[in-house]
Amino acid sequence: MPDYWTIFLEGNIQEMSSIQCIIFDLDDTLVESGQAWIAAHSRLYEVLGQKFYPEYLSKFLGMTALDIARVVHSLFKVTQYTPEECGDMLRRFLLEGYDGNIKTMPGVPKFLQMTAGRFKLSIASGSPREAIEATIKAKGWEKYFEGYISSEEVEHGKPEPDVFLEAARRLNCKPEESLVIEDGLNGIVAAKKAGMYAFYVKNPLDPVAASQADRSYLSLKEINLSDILSL
Repeated sequence: MPDYWTIFLEGNIQEMSSIQCIIFDLDDTLVESGQAWIAAHSRLYEVLGQKFYPEYLSKFLGMTALDIARVVHSLFKVTQYTPEECGDMLRRFLLEGYDGNIKTMPGVPKFLQMTAGRFKLSIASGSPREAIEATIKAKGWEKYFEGYISSEEVEHGKPEPDVFLEAARRLNCKPEESLVIEDGLNGIVAAKKAGMYAFYVKNPLDPVAASQADRSYLSLKEINLSDILSL
């Protein structure tokens, strides 16, 4: 049955909609890469003689390998390696997990088909640029995304807004014309600091992250075009 509300919005509100571009996080927003990060963390902690618990990962969502390494280096008072060396190890371990076999998150293909051509699409991730490029190529997403950027390319990573502001600038979009789709608190905070709209997508939802976002969803399958056009 046709979604008449969406049809109405497409015909009457799209020209008034403030959203011109959509900026996606990568990890556990577009692809199920959480396990790659867990494996990379586990290997780094093993090198440092520490035990890693998967629940630690939520504190680091959206951060770069170097930013994470600095926290870990300070936390465990590491002396045998510098923070930069720890960051290089974590980065290398992570990239080994991006082998093209990472699954897409629920609803991603349909969502990209729905939004591509209507909005400018970009990826802004704490993962290395090589991981973003490998994922786009493996999934055949070159036709969807007009740009992508790693937080490694800007001065400050999430929860600071730098990466989202630079992604919007490269798309020639103003912050207030931009919608960020994220799965982590650091990313939601960064998006709001940038003056952008933010959709939080996570299953299960984190109440704190949900409270900071404009809207929250359990998966991309729940987001309708009307949700974007009505912003």
